[in-house]
Amino acid sequence: MNHRLRFAIAPAILAARIAGQTPAATAADLSPQYVQRSTRCPVCGMYPYRTPQWTAQIVFNDQTASSFDSPADMFRFVGNMMLFDKTHKPADIGAIWVADYTTKAWVDAKKAFYVLGSKARGPMNDPNLPAFASREAADAHVKAEGGKVLGFGEVTRDIVKSLAGGHNH
Repeated sequence: MNHRLRFAIAPAILAARIAGQTPAATAADLSPQYVQRSTRCPVCGMYPYRTPQWTAQIVFNDQTASSFDSPADMFRFVGNMMLFDKTHKPADIGAIWVADYTTKAWVDAKKAFYVLGSKARGPMNDPNLPAFASREAADAHVKAEGGKVLGFGEVTRDIVKSLAGGHNH
């Protein structure tokens, strides 16, 4: 390392250590977290671990997470956080994740594509919003199972209410 550069960086590292942080610890890790077998959906009480193709998760800025058994319940939670979570506010949301319905891999929920009105039934055997990483995968699902592709911002409160089926939150 260049001698001059080392002396320029040293005060910043020292200041971070005095503040009780290492320089790398200043940014929160908002990656999706492993969903434990015992984790329950804060909206419906089901176990997201049991339905990995439907799982959704919010990672908060404090690095805690809430996991959901479906995208529909994740949207219900976001639409009425005060009802389901007494410790966080919408501003505390750091990242939102959904499982790709086909691959079960985590996808940034705001970049995912959702299918409304397909034959696919969610974990409670109700209409739901299977999520996909790509528009092509969502279109293929629509071709096979019916429905309409929506982006994150197109999933309205009324759409979420229409998915309630046999239970209402």
